[in-house]
Amino acid sequence: MSDRNKEYPRRLSVQITDAMDDRLEQVARGRDEAKAEVVRAALRAFLDEQEDMIGSRKHFTKAFGRRIDQVERVVAIGIWLNLQTLQMLTERLHKETVDVSNLLANSVGQGVELQAWIEELIEIALREKTKPPA
Repeated sequence: MSDRNKEYPRRLSVQITDAMDDRLEQVARGRDEAKAEVVRAALRAFLDEQEDMIGSRKHFTKAFGRRIDQVERVVAIGIWLNLQTLQMLTERLHKETVDVSNLLANSVGQGVELQAWIEELIEIALREKTKPPA
């Protein structure tokens, strides 16, 4: 029994076409490796890309990325619907056409101002909370 069998105790038999064998031979010669080593490297690369290993870091990362993409789509749709509603209500109230991009810019600006105001209120509340009782 050789050392190679100890390193790779499992054997796998795969049938391939003549064209696949020719290409494998070319790749193996180009890498100056045995065909079996090239096939093992290809199998490792394929298995590393699989997600079906539930609980693996790669599975979690890909699943999390898909979830974030889904949330971004839902948020974008929500923003679009809100802007369309705001545009319709504003046009009916003022009886003139309103540009959606201006509505978005104004809404973002007001949101930034509101965020700064809320942060200021939080800071005041924290200062009041940390004052020792009189």
